[in-house]
Amino acid sequence: MIKVVVFDADKTLWDHYNISEFVEPLKKISEDEIEDSSGNKLKLFPNVRESLKELKRRGYILGVATWNLPEKASLVFNALELSQLFDIIISRPFPFKFLMLTEIINELRKRGVNVRRDEIMFIDDRRIHFGNVWLYLPGVKCIEMWKEMQDHIDVFKLLERSQLNDF
Repeated sequence: MIKVVVFDADKTLWDHYNISEFVEPLKKISEDEIEDSSGNKLKLFPNVRESLKELKRRGYILGVATWNLPEKASLVFNALELSQLFDIIISRPFPFKFLMLTEIINELRKRGVNVRRDEIMFIDDRRIHFGNVWLYLPGVKCIEMWKEMQDHIDVFKLLERSQLNDF
């Protein structure tokens, strides 16, 4: 049974491809949209906020594993008021998601929460990141956003399937 759901950020939670390009200050345009001082805009995909809130309500541990500069990720997550919805946000200036997932597992252990790899679902828009996850963290369920999920609400169908061991 899945206990931890980890999301990539760029092109998974929002429409921008690289928030490391954002230049301060950030301006909030709406609840789900921000703009930087260079005119770069970012908008959450539909149902992201609602899905995250419902996942939290159901007791899932939520994480982020994103290939971005940590200080930029922090700015964006805070500007969108998403930080409080995630238990762990790991942002690194390299693409190795298996290392970020390992950091999440280790941080949870430090907090007294032991999870097995088969209790983790990782959602990313780029399948290329899954190879090393499958190699170094076998058991983690990797979901390709926009292929296996067309909408963030679809996460609940996938979680139901995982409870039935139908992956």
